[in-house]
Amino acid sequence: MQLSFHKSAFSLALSRFLLLGAVLLFGTSLGGCDSASSDAPPFIVLLDSSPKGLDPRFATSDASAKLVGLLHAGLLSSDTNSGEPKLDLAASVEQPSPVRYEVTLRDDIYFHDGEPLTTADVEYTYMELGSKLVNSPYAGTTKRIKSFEVIDERRLIITLKDPFAAFLNDLTMGIVPKHQCGGHPSCPGKVIGAGPFKFVSNEADKAYLLESFDKYHDGQPALDRVLFKIVEDDNTRLLAMLGKSADLVQNAVAPLMLPVLEDAERLSVKTAPSFKYTYVAFNLEHPILKNPKVRQAIAHGIDREAIIEYKFRGLARLSTGMLSPGHWAYEGDVATYDFDVERAKKLLDEAGYPDPDGDGPLPRFKLEFKVSANKFRKSLVQLMAHQLARIGIDVTVRSYEWGTFYSDIKSRNFELTTMQWPSVLDPGLYTWIFHSKNIPSPENRSAGANRGAYSNPRVDALLERGEHETDVEKRKAIYHEVQQILAEDLPYISLWHEDNIAVTSVGTQGYFMTPNARFEGLKKTRRAGAESATPDSPALAEQPGDLQELNKVTP
Repeated sequence: MQLSFHKSAFSLALSRFLLLGAVLLFGTSLGGCDSASSDAPPFIVLLDSSPKGLDPRFATSDASAKLVGLLHAGLLSSDTNSGEPKLDLAASVEQPSPVRYEVTLRDDIYFHDGEPLTTADVEYTYMELGSKLVNSPYAGTTKRIKSFEVIDERRLIITLKDPFAAFLNDLTMGIVPKHQCGGHPSCPGKVIGAGPFKFVSNEADKAYLLESFDKYHDGQPALDRVLFKIVEDDNTRLLAMLGKSADLVQNAVAPLMLPVLEDAERLSVKTAPSFKYTYVAFNLEHPILKNPKVRQAIAHGIDREAIIEYKFRGLARLSTGMLSPGHWAYEGDVATYDFDVERAKKLLDEAGYPDPDGDGPLPRFKLEFKVSANKFRKSLVQLMAHQLARIGIDVTVRSYEWGTFYSDIKSRNFELTTMQWPSVLDPGLYTWIFHSKNIPSPENRSAGANRGAYSNPRVDALLERGEHETDVEKRKAIYHEVQQILAEDLPYISLWHEDNIAVTSVGTQGYFMTPNARFEGLKKTRRAGAESATPDSPALAEQPGDLQELNKVTP
């Protein structure tokens, strides 16, 4: 059966129907808000979930990270084409030894309340992460630091207890003001950062209004105000874009609906590669799933290529592991699991689960597959369940709203599940996910992300070496072996790396996407007719490179 995604009478009719619905349902409901500093309406961005706090020390959800990246700034930033950190609040970072980092701050950095940002704020941010009062999820950063020496208001020296290869990524955490946050478990009152946008207000965690910061060190953004609206329903977001009630939605519209958006004259659709990694996770304590042949059979039973073609319209790439091709530590020579029904059936036979009635209706066994309530994600799992039925596995799909779903995953209350790591930058993430020390327990469900309880002493040893090895080539060899072992053990089924997809109003200029899917592009975005904006200018339409020629992060 061939599916066509070109313009058709159906898609045009559906577009007109949805457009009418958008006008009737939304009108100006999403565009209205109190005036802050301009009579112009805000630039409206749609999110599919609400951020769980705006303090960078506690930002663990994707939505939180996106807004935190606009409100706060770190010594370095990973919002780059390659994912390699670039200078942000720091004018320079030098590393004369594997454990010593000498940092000089820029002399033009301020918090949103007008107070200068100094080394005292940096010291407070990093050294209080692991305190009993703050107890941040990122407390491991503090524990790695042997000493933090403030030379003056602009210079500091951080010395680690042991070499830690990914420490430059730790330096991307947003700096919070000591004068506001000191002595409190979390920063009280209005959010104050040093990022390109200032916090104005929020409405019941459903709308967040920001305005541009005139003292931002990288230049004040052209957009005066940005209003983030949380719209959880897929169809409602679609209606908002078609009904001229929003200006941008990123990675929150099902790819199958893109033909409708592409047919709309006022909208523009852009795609770009990403660092996103989508996977199926197993509970390895489950009596059936702890058998590696069962996991291999399930991997062979999922037709990933068909899902990418028909569900993603080709806007995803098959993955062999967490790291995408092109990453400096990527290893492609690993075990892979192509769609093969007969191979899957044979593996289940070998695992001790023969088909009880040949080609009859009885399954070999039953499993439960948990997924979030997101309609698109649920539809993907339902398709996987249908495919697995062909190899004799009866899969029940159960979907839950995000809070319940995530709580179940963290407590290992699942058999099969699918989730996504939105930004895999440094291979040190393997430790957080697969080292046995990071298996959550009933007493500490946030101990780590090894939620399937995977344990392999060889992998543990390699990951510990990889954390401390600062030689790039030696580190690469370590993670190559890690990827090979994980592909054999299969605690995850690697599915795909999804492309980033942005839908913007046609008058939007300069918006670009970074592979980590943050909103770095809003710093350079302009509306049609904005002063100095040039339509279709390559400098605005394309993502800028990592401009580090003059001030490099010195290894």
